[in-house]
Amino acid sequence: MVGQTNLFDDVLKTEERFVIVVQSLEEKQGQLLKRTLREYSSLTHEQMENLYQHLKDLYLDVPFEENQSAFAITIYTNQDYAADYIYAHIKRHRGQKEWTHTAK
Repeated sequence: MVGQTNLFDDVLKTEERFVIVVQSLEEKQGQLLKRTLREYSSLTHEQMENLYQHLKDLYLDVPFEENQSAFAITIYTNQDYAADYIYAHIKRHRGQKEWTHTAK
């Protein structure tokens, strides 16, 4: 065998760009609504990792509003924001001081 192939080499291309969306989950009149608080687009992998860590730390201490049930941070690998392009997704629920990681 001359070389080894990593099956994940093609999953993330070196020029891949990322979008981070921070949302608030709120209950209004019995319905759960998502409100976008922040959106960061066209991030390199390094920028995404640094900003993701910063946002996780920041929103760990942000107080909840009256009707708010959670904060959610989602990273997409495409501007289309489709579920197929989710790279990472975490939530912090009211009353908790930690993030819940959601599998793709």
